[in-house]
This record gives sequence, structure tokens and C-alpha cells, in this order.
Amino acid sequence: MLQLFPTATPEEVGIDSQWLMNFCKRLEEQQLPLHSALIMRHGKVCMETYYKPYTRDTLHRMFSVTKSFVSLGIGLLEAEGKLSLDDKIVDFFPEKLPKPGVHPYIAMMTIRDMLTMRTCHDKTTYKAPGVTDWVASFFTVPPTHVPGTNFSYDTSSTHTLGALIEKLSGMDLLSYLRFKFLDEIGFSANAYILKDPNGVSMGGSGLCATPYDLLKVIYLIANDGVWQGKQLLPSGYVRAAKSMQSDPYGRQSSLEELQGYGYQIWMTRHNGYVLFGMGGQLALYVPDKDIFMVTTADAQGRQGGVQLIYEAFWHEIYDKIATDSLPAATPEYTAAFLEYCNTRTLFVLPGSLTSPVLADINGITYQMDENICQMKTMKVDIATETGLGTLTYENASGVHTLSFGLGYNTFAQFPDYDLKYAASAAFRMENTLLVKIQIIDSAIGNLFFSLNFKGDYVTVMLRKIEESLFGEYNGVFSGRKI
Repeated sequence: MLQLFPTATPEEVGIDSQWLMNFCKRLEEQQLPLHSALIMRHGKVCMETYYKPYTRDTLHRMFSVTKSFVSLGIGLLEAEGKLSLDDKIVDFFPEKLPKPGVHPYIAMMTIRDMLTMRTCHDKTTYKAPGVTDWVASFFTVPPTHVPGTNFSYDTSSTHTLGALIEKLSGMDLLSYLRFKFLDEIGFSANAYILKDPNGVSMGGSGLCATPYDLLKVIYLIANDGVWQGKQLLPSGYVRAAKSMQSDPYGRQSSLEELQGYGYQIWMTRHNGYVLFGMGGQLALYVPDKDIFMVTTADAQGRQGGVQLIYEAFWHEIYDKIATDSLPAATPEYTAAFLEYCNTRTLFVLPGSLTSPVLADINGITYQMDENICQMKTMKVDIATETGLGTLTYENASGVHTLSFGLGYNTFAQFPDYDLKYAASAAFRMENTLLVKIQIIDSAIGNLFFSLNFKGDYVTVMLRKIEESLFGEYNGVFSGRKI
């Protein structure tokens, strides 16, 4: 059942509407692709904006926000008496331990060590070459150090905790969380968590849900697990989870990530805390001003991109709040704010929409040199009247076509992967056509096709910015007109 928070004008909760628009405008001017932004203060939503084609109901990949959900599941199992945070993880997975015997560092490791990212591994184990069993890799990949000491961000640790929840509850991860509290708060019925190759829920990164779902969960955490007077989560565990339990200073690089780590929840400046997923999936609460911020975005490949979101929030909204209410805005002012929120669209690549070389390259097929991407031919067709373009290419899997718009996005399914994408293009220089493809599905990421023309030749630069797919779209090579 859909449950929504009350709404208010920004001014009714002490926020100027212009501050909220400035928050979004700042990120748009910095060419940071936002997908959604929600602001709530004093339990009332005062801004909710989605960048079309995203809507309130669109499921979005939340990446490491999933880790916080796993943490809540561990807290619930502890409350049921099915585990203790100081239990050794090896005791729950005897079938996954290496036959010659488990390394003593792995044998020492507790659930608490895993929750605080102080495992004995320096990196995610299932990304090691040749791994097929993600959970087993956590017990078989040689450790680097004594657990319970050094902070090392380790997604395989959380994945294993998710597997533990499934093992002890007899349910898949999301079903258990739904049964315990998510259904009670109206979490999206069609939300899901991706599975690993063995069918275990990807507890480290696989949640696909809506931004509004995240707002409900961070609100529940902010209220120590109480929802509408009902205690849904163990209060003591929640308070510990959102308090500093581990120190990432010296290990992490961004300013916000230096502030501390709880049980799969990050600390922030201004004594806030956040559910944090790669690329700008954020559910933040700052108690002193009782304000929530939720964003979804794609800051992957953008150095310091997530920090830009934080800075925009601190400087354009948080720092300016000084009271619980402001004088009512004029109807015109409110209407302008609502129009702004309702007209956001997905990022479009900036640049020129015309080029002197267009007539010379339009519809021309290029034969590629032998290359790492196994790209054989490529052709660009652009309708000069509409700016609608197609990129036709042949690679190892066959002949494919990608559509794009000069100065606007087109939408289709990416070949071979069947993932929805948006694509826009521009001439970044007279002889350079750049196509930006935004993957907007259960995977989130970007691909760039840069075509640099010189006489009868073209040099193609392919770059993919995505966690695990599209490896064949990375490389630089040249070709010649046929």
C-alpha cells in the first residue's frame, strides 16, 4: 500500500523555494546528472523532483545503499536471538570453508567486524579472477590483515551477511525485510534485489527501489526504528548503526567519507548520517535541523562527483536554514518553484549541433583496423532537419544500431544487454562527434563514442563507465572510408 508523507511548501518548513532550485541548478551547471531529488523537513516533503524519464514510481539501482538494508536485517536477527554480533562468521558457513583449513584471520572474524568494514580483506573478494561462488570467496581468498582493526571497504563482507540473513531466516533477503518492516512502511511492491551467479541476493549493491522508498527507510532510522508509533526495528541496534563504529580517515578520499562509519551507514559532516550508494544514491539525515535529503544520480566517472551533491546541499540549503518557517511565498513564486520541479529532464550532452564536416561523414561507412574492441565497421547517419542520428556498427556479436539526438535524448534498448538507455550527441569540435549513452536500468552507467574525423579516416574512442558490463566498449582505434 502506497504511503506518502505530508507535503508543505518550502517556506512552511523554513526553507526558501529558491534555495532548493539553486541546489538543483548548481548541480546542473556542474553537469552532474541528477535523476531525482527529495527534501523533507519536520516530517513534510517540501521538494520532490524527478528528471524525466524518471518518475516517483521508477525503480532505480541503489548500489551500496543495499548494505544499509543488510545491516538492518542483521539487527533484526540479533533481536530474534538468532545471532550475536560477536559470533564468528565461519561458524555459520562450514560448507564454504576451504578443505585444507581456514586461515586464522578469517576464523577470528566476527559479524561486528563485517558490519564495521573491518574485515581481514583489503578488497572485495568475489572480484578476484576465477571466482564463481561469491560467498565462498570470502572464506577462501587469502586475507591481508587481522580483522577488527583496519577499515577496508569490502562489498563481499556485506554480501556474505546478506547470505547469512537468507540462511537463518529461510527467506530471500528482501522478502525477510518486507516481512519484518518494509511492507509496514509501504515499500514498493515491485522493488527487487539482483542475484549473484549462485542465486544469492546481492546484499552489497543489488537493490532496485524508488527514491521515495529510501526516504521512508532513512526516516525510520532517524526515529530509532519507530513508524507511526510502532517499533519496527530494534532501537538499540539502530542507534548503534547510525553512530561512529569505525574510522575510515586515511583510507577514504572524499571529505564526507572521512567522517566515520557505523554499521553499514556512513557518518557525514554536521553530525549527519547517510545511506550511500555509488554514483550519488544518497539518503541523508541531519538531526540538528531535522532535514532529509534523498538523491539518485549518475556521478560515476566524475571525480569528486558525489561530493558535489553534498556541497550543493550544505551550501545552498543546510547552511541557510535559521528558522522553522518563513513568510508565505507569493502564488507566483510558488508556481515558479513547482514548474521548475516538474520540468526537469535527463542530462543532455553540451556542444554544437552542427559541423562543417557533417556532409562529408554522413552515411559513410568506415572499415576499422584490427582492434581490442573487435569493431569491424561503423557508420553515422544524421537527419539534418531533426538532429535524429543513428550509429550503426558491426562488432563480434553482429550488426547493431544505436539512436541518438543532437541536443536531446533518444531512448531505446541497448543491443546485447537489453538495458534501457538514453543517448544524446554533440560536435565537441568541428571534426569530433561525441555520443553519450546513459544506461538507465538495473545497471546505471555511461558509454562514450567519440568519433574524430580526419580526411578519409576516423579515430574512435570508446569508453565505458559501469561497474561490470560493457567491457567490449573500451578502446581507441582508427578506420578508413570504404
